[in-house]
Amino acid sequence: MQFLDEAARQAQAAIEHKFLFRKLGLPFDYASPPDEFPSRFLATAKEARANLPNQKGAGSGYFLACRNHALLFDGYLLRVELGIESGADEQILDRLIGGLIRIATIAPKAFLVGGLSPDGRGFYAWTGWENHAAWAFSAVRGLTTPAIAPESQEKFRSIIGKWIDRLRRDKFIITSLDGKPLPDGDLTPADSARGPIQLALLLVAALASRAAKDLELYEAAAEEGSRARLQAGPAVATPAALPSLLWRQICLSIVAEHDFNAGRAALAKARMAENAVAALRFAGGWRDWDRSLIDTDVDWEWREFPKKPQEQSEGLGFVPPPSWARLEKETALEFALDAMYTALLAADAALVEPAAACMEECLATTPWDKVAALTALAPAIGTHARGVGLGLWDKSLFEARHSFAFADESLAAKYLDPEYDNENPDKAGHSVPPPGRQKSDDPAKPEEGRRRKRRRRR
Repeated sequence: MQFLDEAARQAQAAIEHKFLFRKLGLPFDYASPPDEFPSRFLATAKEARANLPNQKGAGSGYFLACRNHALLFDGYLLRVELGIESGADEQILDRLIGGLIRIATIAPKAFLVGGLSPDGRGFYAWTGWENHAAWAFSAVRGLTTPAIAPESQEKFRSIIGKWIDRLRRDKFIITSLDGKPLPDGDLTPADSARGPIQLALLLVAALASRAAKDLELYEAAAEEGSRARLQAGPAVATPAALPSLLWRQICLSIVAEHDFNAGRAALAKARMAENAVAALRFAGGWRDWDRSLIDTDVDWEWREFPKKPQEQSEGLGFVPPPSWARLEKETALEFALDAMYTALLAADAALVEPAAACMEECLATTPWDKVAALTALAPAIGTHARGVGLGLWDKSLFEARHSFAFADESLAAKYLDPEYDNENPDKAGHSVPPPGRQKSDDPAKPEEGRRRKRRRRR
């Protein structure tokens, strides 16, 4: 029996009961009560179009969906790749493929949205560089793994081409849907802060298109300024810097794994090792998580918050989001998991071994079913899986891993059919039944796990 794997499955159950809307293949930012899913407090499509609760959608309940989705996609895909998944994991992965496609195709002109309202139509006209890093990570993971069927990979290629073309037209300056440059959206500087993001995007474009011109554009950016984008990055002095460090690390991981130039790949790996060491200083921060509120209900009714004065951010109006004490309490757990994930991405067991016991304790003792913010929960699945892959824990599970055949069919396209959820209501909404509810035991309906097993393994 694998104790940490049991903890990971508890984290999965919490995600699938309270956060993940299978109908969209996308998560929501904060927990919904199982009997009220999705939560009535999530911003509607009409409210998103009206920039409520603010222009970015912060506090809407799906402001962070794209970023959290990328971590979930990686975690569930890793479990399949490592051969430690269950049939239910494969079902979730299929839905997450659909969510990945949705957020890059729902808006006009290849605009990448940060998340979607529960009806699948509402989104905010703002996005961020983290969303682009997150989508690039998911896209390249899906594009380069045999666990994803060729059908879906070809869909990724098409979407990547249009998405990167938009960024090129905008000269790699991220804009709102109406074309206005956004604060912190300039990805062009040849430095170590934004540089790895642009490199990752260009490399993903080259991998998708397989075109010489795209590879040349990547190589020119990678070599600019004596490889300035792959030099040492900003120092990490506080836990609040860890989310940004994580996404830089993710972008470097794309370069380290897929750059055809051994020298540049080695340079990216060296930067990743440095980032891992910097992050590990904060891995024990989860012990500072104030659990005093975990047994209390959270009032997510942002519509009742007092109206705040308009604030200006670099010339663009921005109303601050609601401030929930419960979410503020969970930032210590969020930052610690970000630190662990950042370190594990370096894929160096010796480097992270000194913090392995701290990570194990966090995975084993955190009451995952009580976590209210998905930012503090989403990294847990990948943290566990990456540790298994490095042989850090669940060693018998690591030794007993089984291999899988190439996937030969994907149901993502079927899931995206507008009529699919209407015709299959038992497969929409929650990914698994909330506690106390059971799936239909109608013998006429085939068991999901068996069907996925036939699909992924010949």
